[in-house]
Amino acid sequence: MGKEIEKIRHNCKGVKPEFVDLIMYGVYYAAYDLLKEKTWKIVWKAGEVVFNEIKDKLGITGGIDLFEALRRMADWLREMGYVEYIEVKRISEDEFEYIMKNPIITPGAKRLVEQGKVPAHISTALMFAILKQYNMKAEMIGKPKFLSDGRAIEKWKLIKLAEN
Repeated sequence: MGKEIEKIRHNCKGVKPEFVDLIMYGVYYAAYDLLKEKTWKIVWKAGEVVFNEIKDKLGITGGIDLFEALRRMADWLREMGYVEYIEVKRISEDEFEYIMKNPIITPGAKRLVEQGKVPAHISTALMFAILKQYNMKAEMIGKPKFLSDGRAIEKWKLIKLAEN
């Protein structure tokens, strides 16, 4: 019994952030080499897939305020260890930014941006999936800013989708 418990402990060390960053870098590097700008379709689709997997757990199934939904996602990203800190900050009626500190994919994402490739934008894709549920979309204003203290800042402009 003791060896079985030790084996379980050995396997429960957790995945290191450097590993996740390197894998995401490799996947998105390869995707861009094969698909070029079509890689953006992977970014947004991946966000929708993951969002659909977790929206019930987070209680983001409609009936709550958009910014509350975004805050719940931000809290989940922090709880999962994806970021050290995250804040959704409303700038005006149709613009907001979100600030993340030390997202685990920052080193690889920064390299991909510098190389002119498409990074994973994991948290952005999840937030955009929420916006889609609220019949909205957002356009990123400029490129993400990577600050020396570990923060990454993205600004978005909200756009209401046409009703069908």
